[in-house]
Amino acid sequence: MLPELMRRIEAADALSFDVFDTLFVRPLADPEDLFDLIGERFGIAQFRRLRQQAQTRAFERMKAEGRREITLDDIYACFDPVSVPAATLRDAEYALELELTLPNPRLMPVFKAWVGKKPVVVTSDMYLPRAFFDDLLKRHGVEPHAVFVSSERNATKRDSGELFDIVKDELGIPAPRILHIGDNRVSDVERAQEKGLAAYHYTDPLAAGVRKEPSTSGSIASALLRSVDNAPEPGSFTELGYRYGGPAAVGFLDWIVREAKTDRIDRILFVSRDGHILDRLARELPALPEGTLPPFSYFKGSRVAFTLAATDERNFDAQMQFFLSGAYGLRPIELLERIGVTPPSDAVMDGLGLGENFVIGEDNLARVADFLSASRAEILQVCRRNRRGLFSYLLAAGVKPGERIAMIDVGWNGTTQDALSEVLAQLLDVELFGYYLCLSDTEDCQRRQKRLNMKALLSTATLGAERLKAVYTNRVAIELFFSAPHDAVIGYALEPDGQVTVVEDAGRIVVSEHASVSQEIAAGIQQFSRDFRALCARISVTPDPLGTAMPIASFAANIEPEALRLLASVENFDAWASTRNERVGLASYLLG
Repeated sequence: MLPELMRRIEAADALSFDVFDTLFVRPLADPEDLFDLIGERFGIAQFRRLRQQAQTRAFERMKAEGRREITLDDIYACFDPVSVPAATLRDAEYALELELTLPNPRLMPVFKAWVGKKPVVVTSDMYLPRAFFDDLLKRHGVEPHAVFVSSERNATKRDSGELFDIVKDELGIPAPRILHIGDNRVSDVERAQEKGLAAYHYTDPLAAGVRKEPSTSGSIASALLRSVDNAPEPGSFTELGYRYGGPAAVGFLDWIVREAKTDRIDRILFVSRDGHILDRLARELPALPEGTLPPFSYFKGSRVAFTLAATDERNFDAQMQFFLSGAYGLRPIELLERIGVTPPSDAVMDGLGLGENFVIGEDNLARVADFLSASRAEILQVCRRNRRGLFSYLLAAGVKPGERIAMIDVGWNGTTQDALSEVLAQLLDVELFGYYLCLSDTEDCQRRQKRLNMKALLSTATLGAERLKAVYTNRVAIELFFSAPHDAVIGYALEPDGQVTVVEDAGRIVVSEHASVSQEIAAGIQQFSRDFRALCARISVTPDPLGTAMPIASFAANIEPEALRLLASVENFDAWASTRNERVGLASYLLG
């Protein structure tokens, strides 16, 4: 796009830039979401509807009086009386528009590069007064040759293009030598060409990824990327993290702050790997209206590590289903490797008929179960090691008997909390809560919710059954947003000096790119968090956690082809299910 635009600019004698969605952008999925922000600020629930009705009446009066454009004053002169004076609401809209109208990082450098070299003007259809444009341009250091605003000139681009006649007359340059650049195909292209001007249809490459959300927080979160100067590289994992992982993580963290206060939580454990980015964001967390977090730490743990620590002679047979979960397609020794047990030699396995050519399937699962039973002593030795190590690790994290502990997990059915609860019953007397980004509505999850303290930001109650189903179906993609640049944790080892070594599993096929992908995504999430919180503070908005996180649900419901191709480059993401027999791409888990 830009090379063609530059060629057209160089050939022109004068340039005209549209303002909204061209030279400037708003970090809102829908420009009228600004009305909702005003309504929230003043406690006027129906403000958006009232504001729309007032604008309609203003247009009716305009036509009756034979004028061609309305003004902001015209709109508020037609506003139905409410508890707040119309002038106060008008001034609030003016001020908020000024805060939210931000330079387009992709076009503003082009604009400034040509100022002084040839006449460069701004041309806008807008009810806001000329003073608004003067304030806006001054604020951002923009000095055009002239400003043409429909509310001041009583002429528009959109209807008959009279505003372009004024541009031609005042510039004194032949119309074909003037290039107008704008985003609206009718008012910026067709009308300009009808008046003899050259026209360039500008399309913002970042606008396509903006999805309308049903809340102001979601609107800002979805559209914020359009307005940032240092936007991540398009099509990168960093951009993916910014667009979707960032809103999910920030909304989730804000929700955790609120719930921890309600539940009087003493300590928070951001359980790996899901909690890695949340722990990083929490260390940058400003004081929120709901308060701040209680003491917290990044706690390296997992369903595997906790289940093994909870396993002993008493319940070994009952854990066989866990040992065999996800076994189809794997080799028998891989079932031992993924729980930290050193398997027998290849010669021994070949002698047992369970060597590298033996692939686990439904027809031989009973034989594999017998093999695990025969490995009982070795497995239980690892379980005892894990139990001792976990106890010391909990103490090192500051966990004390009698505390109310919240473990943080992305989701989905509470299996990790169930395992931690079981082992804590043997180690420490604490009250455990589970805070989740999302909980499914499966029968397993519902059963656990009846006996465990489990809460989720996203659930059937907040998403509805269909959207929750989409999130759960594509959960592996969401897990990638919350991954960490280290391998999956499968246990603990208490060293002679009392220190605890965390045991990790790289999977059967080591893929070195996992760490770099996680780091890129985390960088995008952190950048979003800083940008989002800075904007919300500047416009005095208290984000709604659920609204902020909603872009992740929209993403899961419709993963765009470009994002799907990027996700397809990630292989063997799930260490538990990885095998030397096959390289599994992350996209195979998705229904994009």
